Amino acid sequence: MGNIFNKIFIFVGSSMILLIEFTPHQGIIAMAVAIAISGLLEYFNNEKVTIGLFVGYLILSALNPQFVFFLPLISYDLLKTKNQLVSLIALIPYALHLNKFTSGTILALIGIYVMVYLLKTRAMNEHKLRNDYIKQRDYLTEFSISLEEKINELVCNQDIEVNLATLNERNRIAREIHDNVGHLLSSSILQIGAIMAISKEESTIKSLEVVKDTLNEGMNSIRKSVHNLHDDSIDLYAEVNKILNNFTFCKAKLNYEITGNMTAKAKYAIIAIVKEALSNVIKHSDGDYVSISLYEHPKLFQLIIYDNGNRKTDIENSKGMGLESIKQRVASLNGNINLNQSKGFKIFISFMKK
Repeated sequence: MGNIFNKIFIFVGSSMILLIEFTPHQGIIAMAVAIAISGLLEYFNNEKVTIGLFVGYLILSALNPQFVFFLPLISYDLLKTKNQLVSLIALIPYALHLNKFTSGTILALIGIYVMVYLLKTRAMNEHKLRNDYIKQRDYLTEFSISLEEKINELVCNQDIEVNLATLNERNRIAREIHDNVGHLLSSSILQIGAIMAISKEESTIKSLEVVKDTLNEGMNSIRKSVHNLHDDSIDLYAEVNKILNNFTFCKAKLNYEITGNMTAKAKYAIIAIVKEALSNVIKHSDGDYVSISLYEHPKLFQLIIYDNGNRKTDIENSKGMGLESIKQRVASLNGNINLNQSKGFKIFISFMKK
């Protein structure tokens, strides 16, 4: 919009000087042509078009003195190109018609040209400042987004560390209960059994039986609680991720999309299957990429192990201990296993939730 207002200002100034020298009837054609060419320059905004229209208008100015008054308007767009010096050619029409203008008109035209240069310089500076502002704004926006992502990553890592610390503490508590309280209760049950064996009073034996049953019930309750604590203390994501971090044979990626609860038996089985599958990659594959994907569905869990290499042996029909071990662990979960060797090697494992 700044360019348009500047052009309107230049056009009004040039028209006023024109009307001093000529009548409106004589200058109307020059005004119309100047408006048309200036509009084309604004529309195309192309350097070659600008130079071409400028040269065409110079010819008109050389043939008719009325067109000379609007040379500053046409030169305005030329000043923003790399060929600014071309605008000096506008002096030729002025020289051709110099004897037709008064000294006052010549000074006014010079003033208009100076004004054109100042306006264009200011417009270009404003354009540069606007571009610098946009670049700075975009940079700050990208920096803010990047900073927010890093903060989210740090928060996520912190949550993982807190979760691991919590799970380790649960594991420690479960181990201490098992080792200390469980041992004391077992000893008490054995001692009561020994006392019952040597006691001859029926009332004492019945009382001891009640105590023994109570201790057995407490022992079972503690054993169940310890098992639950121990099941929760296994972080499947952390364990599988640790295995992949220690896997240096090729590039490895983990896709983990499990949010529900999984039994400790299933977790241990998956950990063992992943270890065995990666061992098979080292022994039987020449690939350079491995992915471990764990997915949760409404009714089942799914494990997909993929590597992009070619097998050195027909592992599907082989009776190697590695693949047999994987099949046995899947069978222990009442799951299904499928192998695919069409593009690389894939192991599809699925088992129902419990």
